[in-house]
Amino acid sequence: MTRAEVKAWLRERRPEPPADLAAKLARCVDDAPPATFETASVAEVLGALGTWLLASVVERQRTAYGAAPGVGRSAIAPSDAPPAGSPRESGATALDLLAGDAFVTYAFEAASEEGSDVTGLANGLLARVRA
Repeated sequence: MTRAEVKAWLRERRPEPPADLAAKLARCVDDAPPATFETASVAEVLGALGTWLLASVVERQRTAYGAAPGVGRSAIAPSDAPPAGSPRESGATALDLLAGDAFVTYAFEAASEEGSDVTGLANGLLARVRA
């Protein structure tokens, strides 16, 4: 699956997400590691995008608050992160969490459209989160 195919799938969603969220989803598709797209299943790619983004939020928070890093690959370099607790950080984190939730929700929507095993998708996403 290509990044362009994922973006096209996202543009077809109705109702359309708010503009800020749609832009964030598109940026995440651009920024995600290439391994995220190594499957033909839209559901699996969207789920991988969601778990990747949520792991990056956890990593950024751990970095910002001085806890041990290592949960996942950060979407934003620590030097680019706003100061912990700042309004800018809170807004960015909220949008990241919303986008992560949207990707996971869309993964289940895509699984339904594909006729895929939703239980298998859920178990796969849980395994990614635990890793």
